[in-house]
Amino acid sequence: MIWHCGDYRLNLDRGPLIMAILNLSPDSFSDGCAALDKAMDHAAQLVRDGAHIIDVGGESTRPGSEPVPADLEIERVVPVITRLVTEFDLPISVDTQKPEVAAAAVTAGASIVNHVSASLDFEKMVPVLASNRVGYVAMHMKARPKSMQREATYADAVDEVGTALVVVRDRLNEAGIEAERCLYDPGIGFGKKLDHNLELMRAADRLVARLGRPLLMGISRKSWMNHLLGADMSKDTQAVLVRDALTAVASTLMPYPAAAVHRVHHPALCRDAFVLRDRLLGQEWSGYASRS
Repeated sequence: MIWHCGDYRLNLDRGPLIMAILNLSPDSFSDGCAALDKAMDHAAQLVRDGAHIIDVGGESTRPGSEPVPADLEIERVVPVITRLVTEFDLPISVDTQKPEVAAAAVTAGASIVNHVSASLDFEKMVPVLASNRVGYVAMHMKARPKSMQREATYADAVDEVGTALVVVRDRLNEAGIEAERCLYDPGIGFGKKLDHNLELMRAADRLVARLGRPLLMGISRKSWMNHLLGADMSKDTQAVLVRDALTAVASTLMPYPAAAVHRVHHPALCRDAFVLRDRLLGQEWSGYASRS
């Protein structure tokens, strides 16, 4: 299966791909790289560590976070994306809720729009997608970050999240956005409690059966790990390494090819975990991205 992302055709049949997170928001939980040189140094390390895609975000969407004005978000992400596309031959993604930010990022060279609020406002993103050939990730978010955890109630989380994403899929189809350009993200941690997150992770195959396209899973450093295991969620180095290790373990337990792309903070750990898993299973992991 191929994911069409602008000038890139990402082969999803040779193993899960790694989308590495590059936070540019200074209030991000995972220490944003606000300075351009720092961001580029970190991006270079992400590539060395096995990233197939770099996902650039200029607004924190952690629970309780405040929204950022579009012009400030553009000011943060566009200079970095402009540099990234000239220095690295791999797809660059923009992580945003706002169509104006997505449009500016695509103009700067981004190949993927990672729309973290798609279940709330995907209609606003349709004109951006219709005027470009970029890839699209439609993520489920229960409510805006400021209040989403207070509204984390479901009669059946898997059915409700799946239904919401099917609505997005059908509208994209009506708008002429090719299915090959789209992946879907159940939004682990975004307006979900621990049990909801676990149910959605276990239901990856069922969600893909409904949607007809693979999933992008964003489970990295999420607070569900703390609730499940009592792990330290502080920002000190040891605590972060524990969360990254838990992320790698959880990612390898997700079914492939249903979970085709993993959005992570520490790509090297995730890559090595996939290699070990597949060698133990007598397989070879060799995901790659090629420019068409």
